[in-house]
Amino acid sequence: MAEKENYFEFILPSKVEYGPGTIKTLPEELLRNDFKRVVFVVTPGRNRSGMLDGILAVLAEEGSEATVFDRVIENPDLASVADCVQFLRAFTPDAVVGVGGGSALDTAKAAAVCYSNGTDSVLDLLNGDGGSRKIKKKSLPAIMVPTTAGSGTEVNYWAVITNKAEKEKLSVGAPAMSPHMAIVDPELTLSLPPKVTLYTGIDALTHAIESYLSKTSNWLSDMFSFGAITLIMGSLRRAVDDGANLVARCNMALASMLAGVAMENVGLGLIHAMSHQVSGFYDTPHGLANALLLPEVLAFNRPGAKEKIKSLDRVARGKGGFIRWIEKLYSCLLYTSDAADELDG
Repeated sequence: MAEKENYFEFILPSKVEYGPGTIKTLPEELLRNDFKRVVFVVTPGRNRSGMLDGILAVLAEEGSEATVFDRVIENPDLASVADCVQFLRAFTPDAVVGVGGGSALDTAKAAAVCYSNGTDSVLDLLNGDGGSRKIKKKSLPAIMVPTTAGSGTEVNYWAVITNKAEKEKLSVGAPAMSPHMAIVDPELTLSLPPKVTLYTGIDALTHAIESYLSKTSNWLSDMFSFGAITLIMGSLRRAVDDGANLVARCNMALASMLAGVAMENVGLGLIHAMSHQVSGFYDTPHGLANALLLPEVLAFNRPGAKEKIKSLDRVARGKGGFIRWIEKLYSCLLYTSDAADELDG
């Protein structure tokens, strides 16, 4: 008889289109699914960039109606999600498309599930114990288009929303929130500045490490998380140093997605438990908060995860071990004058 730990549940809910140039498939996907009324959820800067102009023009030519909600904020909060829900209610869309980093995608997912469940507030979907069992209806179809390589939210059913009144970050999620699909086009990350590339990349690395070390990890989740770690070790430095390196950008986009799948199924750990609270109190960029906590928590966890950390040390052979590799990465990239300014506030 198989050992108990060989039994596990694993959810892979969303279709993925991955590869350079796949953003061009978005109008076709919307039309094929008969999504004729669409809301794009973006930041003001994303809307001003003109990135959506061609897509909107194609949809208009095909007789679809599309509009843009461009009031996404960094570290979305209850009020900004409610604002988006009200926008959706006024337009009555068939689908939403989140385009951007984790803030835009989480806003789109949270607003879509609030809309379908008849509420403006994420709080109405949460139980007293922090679960999301009050989500009764499947989310409005949401298509995720990440423009950073870090959050992994494009392929999982979680969204993280700030409750400013309580200075806390709330995780809302259930299979009913699963994105309709994700379009992961690494070319959309080519314009990311080095600092954003670094912070989002460390976020992806943290997702991969914490899911790999999770007590609920399994053979399948380890395949995703270990693969993500390997890709990040070989590509993050190159993506930061040369943002136009498409190979490095492809590897980072893939790693972010793999880590997003793993963490959805086996959870995260102490780094995120603390970094969410830091961001809740101080609005700190999530990737930066993770970066500051990562080496210390890894050292703390080492006695309880010796074999898995040894496996990471083997990957980092020639680099002095895994934790030493992280320290070298930080000394070269994180502790620059720009990053030091943020650390100093």
